Amino acid sequence: VGGLKVVNWAGFKAALSLNFDDSNSSQISNYSALEALGVHFTFFMIGNKVSTQLSSWKQAVADGHEMGNHTYDHTSTEPTGTTAAVQAAIQSDVDMGASTVLSDLGVKTYSFAEPNGDSWWITPAASVNFLSRGVADGLMMPGNETSPSWQNTYCFLINNATTANPPLTAAQETSTFNSEIDGARSGGGWRVILVHGFTGGTDGAYEPIILSAYVASVTYAKGFPDLWIDTMLNVGAYWRGQNAFQAATPTTSGTTTTYAWTLPANFPPGKYLRVTVTGGHVSQNGQQLAWDTHGYYEISLDEGSLTVGP
Repeated sequence: VGGLKVVNWAGFKAALSLNFDDSNSSQISNYSALEALGVHFTFFMIGNKVSTQLSSWKQAVADGHEMGNHTYDHTSTEPTGTTAAVQAAIQSDVDMGASTVLSDLGVKTYSFAEPNGDSWWITPAASVNFLSRGVADGLMMPGNETSPSWQNTYCFLINNATTANPPLTAAQETSTFNSEIDGARSGGGWRVILVHGFTGGTDGAYEPIILSAYVASVTYAKGFPDLWIDTMLNVGAYWRGQNAFQAATPTTSGTTTTYAWTLPANFPPGKYLRVTVTGGHVSQNGQQLAWDTHGYYEISLDEGSLTVGP
């Protein structure tokens, strides 16, 4: 009886989250092609742009995509004044972004994306979100939420998509994205890929890419059954939930061991981990859990504890 262990990435070899920032027009004009790919994206919304395409964003919510917070107005200049006044202004922009998505789309935001990757968003964002994304490249690894910090997670942003001389071709863009996907699988980590929009938009998306290149890369990623493709919310909850669970101090009485954990602030409800044991059974709230024939027990993080016994 014992040997409790969390299954990394819910049993997949690696994870991939596909992000869009800035609520740009080309995301909407190409939405049907994106939706046809059959994966869930995270759209980081600028609050004051939500109403300009309200019906389209409501459709994205209905289709199961995540709406994240990218502030209310995406200011690129840090406020000035006393420390307290600056922090209050930044916090207000964060809070207004979240409240606008909630009021206009009926969705509570749990993840945040720092405009331009500026560090002065990190502390205010952490007060109301359980996950905050930066712009530095890298992989998040299972069991480690300190490198990078959950307050400033990694992502990959393609460089020189249109400013290169000559510009990158569709084939070159696809190859670049595919190499990032391959790196996630070989490294066993969580890769986040960020795109702002596609060529042909009307509002100047940052480094827009060619739609066909993106479609080809997402299709490539879908070809790997060992790759978990999901939102920042879902993969991030597993990542942070695993860390919260692994921080639990077990208590043993006879042949029974109980694990109790505390979830991070602002953690989304209704999330789960998959675990294995070398022997015995797993129970939560006095009920023995069913063993899934794929090879794990699925535990509720909301319960805050579990017991392993004969």
